Amino acid sequence: MLHNGKIAVAMVEPIGGHSGNDFYDFGLCKALAEQGARLVFYTCDETTLDQRFAFPFATEKPFRRIYGTDPKWLRGMRYVLGSWRTVTHAVRNRLQLAHLHIYHFASRELLNLLLFRMRGFRIVATIHDVENFETYGQQPKHSHHGAFMSRLDRIIVHSDYARQSVLRHFKGYPPDRIHVVPHGDADFLFKRPLLPQEARRQLHLPLDARIVLFFGQIKKVKGLDVLLNAWAIVRQRNPRAHLVVVGRPWKVEQEIFDRIVREKQLESSCTFNYAYIPNEDIPVYYAAADLVVLPYREIYSSGVMVRSLDYGAAIVASDLSAFRNIITDNDNGLLFRNEDAVHLAERILEVLDDDVRLQQLRERAHQTAEQRFSWNQIGSQVMEVYHKALHERQS
Repeated sequence: MLHNGKIAVAMVEPIGGHSGNDFYDFGLCKALAEQGARLVFYTCDETTLDQRFAFPFATEKPFRRIYGTDPKWLRGMRYVLGSWRTVTHAVRNRLQLAHLHIYHFASRELLNLLLFRMRGFRIVATIHDVENFETYGQQPKHSHHGAFMSRLDRIIVHSDYARQSVLRHFKGYPPDRIHVVPHGDADFLFKRPLLPQEARRQLHLPLDARIVLFFGQIKKVKGLDVLLNAWAIVRQRNPRAHLVVVGRPWKVEQEIFDRIVREKQLESSCTFNYAYIPNEDIPVYYAAADLVVLPYREIYSSGVMVRSLDYGAAIVASDLSAFRNIITDNDNGLLFRNEDAVHLAERILEVLDDDVRLQQLRERAHQTAEQRFSWNQIGSQVMEVYHKALHERQS
């Protein structure tokens, strides 16, 4: 299974630059290449980081025009063609282990799995979301779980909570083949020192305010409505508080949040940017913020959490299992009771004007990132999973 002494890997992640997955993708591929893998990254044509930076692996973009406003059936056909191109290229280049990324247990993800399995590849899959957050609050459907389970040699998840969820849905799957490897999102390209005042000037934010940041793609499970309800309390007790919301809504109506802002008269204390933010601009938002809030209702792992730790942010997060495994309350962050807007407001107000505590939280957060979420550690752990998958084939 080795080519010139190296593990030969097809990394298949078609979302890539379409929704900001590219930073995670390139960080993981770079870490694996530095660990000795011969790797080809297969993604979509909206991915551009490879055009701006040199990486120690090859990037192919067989998934072309699969996003946008064209008819769904047409984009689906393009996806099928992209899958065929991917497997054909991987076979031609003598890659023998496929690393797939699963978000929805969708038919398109199953297609990639089937095509690689038909060509004799060993399959490692990272399951990012065990249940589809697009249908959060509804009864999950498990019709595809069996088809995936029987064809995956090894599974990677990003938290113990996700592992337990996989075991519930993949009944009979060997527990020793499910590996917890942290989600990597450390900034290895754009992180730079920037003073808060300079960052606020660039973003046209009030210079004398206490800035609280909500960052990332906005989904129902991200709990922005919980934060806005908490914000009505915060602004009454701290007139200097200013909330900055940055992220593109996904499968949720922006009007839901705008209505809360109107009803609670929060307009003057909030800045909204409902947009995708390029990776190079993300450090500016973090530099401008005094506090970062993750009010999520449900999560298996969070790139925003890892990025916040890496930037040394002072963090307030809901007390979900995935977050409790990272955040120790009053040490490297603060926790609040999930979906409790009043408690969230109390935790924000507790530290927002306390510069000493904010600095302590920032320092401990950055230490956590260095100790637990470095790309080097993640690359090493994933390589161990690859070796185990290949060893099973040889034995």
